[in-house]
Amino acid sequence: MDGQREETGIKGLDLVLGGGFLKGATVLVQGLPGSGKTTLGLQFIYHGASRKNQRALIVSFEEFPTQMFRDAKNFGWDFEELVAAQKVRIIATSPQAFYQQVRDPSGELSRQLMEGQFQRLLIDSLSHFQRLTSDPVELREILSGLLNRLRQSQVTALMTQEVRWSESEVSLEQYAVDAVVQLFFEAVNKVHRRRFLEVLKARGQIFQSGRHTLEIGKEGIEVYPVPTWTKEPIPAPMNRIPTGVPGLDAMLGGGFFEGFSILVVGETGSGKSTMARQFVAKALQAGETALYISFREGTLKILQTARTIGLELEEAVADGRLIIFFEGLDSDPYRLFWTVKDLLEARQQEGRPIRRAAVDSLSDLLSNLPDPSFASQYLQAFARLFSFHGVTSLFTLGYTVANGVQQIPIDSDLARVVDCILNLRYTLLQDHLRKTLTVVKMRGTEHDTGVRPVRIGDGEGMIVQTGFEGMPSFIRKLQQLAEEQMAESSGS
Repeated sequence: MDGQREETGIKGLDLVLGGGFLKGATVLVQGLPGSGKTTLGLQFIYHGASRKNQRALIVSFEEFPTQMFRDAKNFGWDFEELVAAQKVRIIATSPQAFYQQVRDPSGELSRQLMEGQFQRLLIDSLSHFQRLTSDPVELREILSGLLNRLRQSQVTALMTQEVRWSESEVSLEQYAVDAVVQLFFEAVNKVHRRRFLEVLKARGQIFQSGRHTLEIGKEGIEVYPVPTWTKEPIPAPMNRIPTGVPGLDAMLGGGFFEGFSILVVGETGSGKSTMARQFVAKALQAGETALYISFREGTLKILQTARTIGLELEEAVADGRLIIFFEGLDSDPYRLFWTVKDLLEARQQEGRPIRRAAVDSLSDLLSNLPDPSFASQYLQAFARLFSFHGVTSLFTLGYTVANGVQQIPIDSDLARVVDCILNLRYTLLQDHLRKTLTVVKMRGTEHDTGVRPVRIGDGEGMIVQTGFEGMPSFIRKLQQLAEEQMAESSGS
C-alpha cells in the first residue's frame, strides 16, 4: 500500500496533494467554526462511496444523521441512498463510547475496522475528546491509542477539529497525525473575505505549499491552488502577428511575436482598453478565436464601446469566436487562472484553439491577491500558461500621476516577466495634452524608441502617428507597411 493515494474527490485539492492522501493516513482538518471542515470531510466520504465503491464510516459527536442528510443534499449528495446500499454507516455517539468501541478487540466496530470493512472514515470532531480528561498527558495517550488503532486498520481517516490558533502554535494533534489541513476565512484588502486552504503537513508525500483559495459552491468544495506553471512550450518559429493598431507594427519592427506576452501600461483614458479590443479584433478578422477578460465592463458595454471605434464584435461573440469573461472587481485571481487553464485545454481539444487573449486590467486583478508581493510570480504563471498554449497575451495596467510625476507600477521583477512593454501616457505638446506611445521593451528585435503621438477617432480606433526621421534603417523599410495600414483603417 506504500505510496498509493486516496483521491479526495475535491477538485484542486488532489492537485495540491499530488494525487490525494496516502492510503491509511490519519488526516487532521482544522479550522474556525463555519470554515468548511465538515463539508470537506463529507465530500471525501461521498466521493469514495459513490465513485470508488468504497465502504465508509462517519462518526459524529455533534449532528444526528437526519441533520447530516439534510445538509449534504444541498450539495447533491444523497447519503440516505448510500446508507441503504450499506456503502456508508453513520454513528452518532459520544467520544468516550466511540473510543471504548475502537479499543475493545472483541467489539463489533473494532472487528470491522481490523477486517478492513471500511476504507474511509470521518470523525467529526476530534475537539470533543478534550472532554474525556483535563490531563494533557492522559489526553495524549488517548489520542495516540486511537490513531495507532486506525493505522492498524489501514483506513484513511479524516478528523475535524475546531481551533483558534496563532501562527506560532503547534498542537498535540498536529504532531500525532500524518497530515494536517487548515482552513481559513479571512479578509482580503480589508474589503472582501475569502476562504483559503493550506496543507501544513503530509508525511511521506510531496505537496504544494501555500494558502490556496477554497470555495464552497452548489456541488461542494473546490480548491484553486496557488498558480504555478513550469511547462515550457514547444519551440516554434518567431512568427510576427499584426497588433491591430495602425502604426504600431512599424514601431515594433513588424508586429508582436506569436506567443509573446505584452504589458500595456498607461494613465486612465490613455487608450489601454481600446488597444486591447483592437488586438483581439485583429485575431477575429483572421478567423481565429480570442479571449477578452474584463473586470469593470460587462459584455454589453464592451460591445457598445467597441462599436464606437469601428469594431463589430457581436457576431464573433454569438458564434463563439470571441469569449468575454466579465469577472467583476472582487474576482479571485487564483480561481481565474485555473478557469482560463480549463478553457484553453477545452478549446484545444475541440479544435478551436484560442490564439489571442487580453486581460483588462491587471490592476484590478492584482489588487485581489492575498499577498501583493506575489504579483510578478502570478503574472509569470499566467504568461507562461498562455505561451504554452500558443496564445499571444496582452495585459493592461493602470498607473496614476501625482504632482505631475508619473508613478509607473513596473518594478524590475514585473518587467522581466513580460516580453513587450508599451507605455501610453499624456504628453504636453505645445499648448495641448496629447496621447503618446512609447515602446519600453520588445524582446528579440530592434524597435522604435521614440515618443509617438496617438490618435483615437470615432469609427477608426487607435492610430499611432509614426515619424521615420532619425529612425533605424529597418523602421524606414516598414514605413510603407504603416502607411498601408493607416489607409486601410481610414477606408474602413
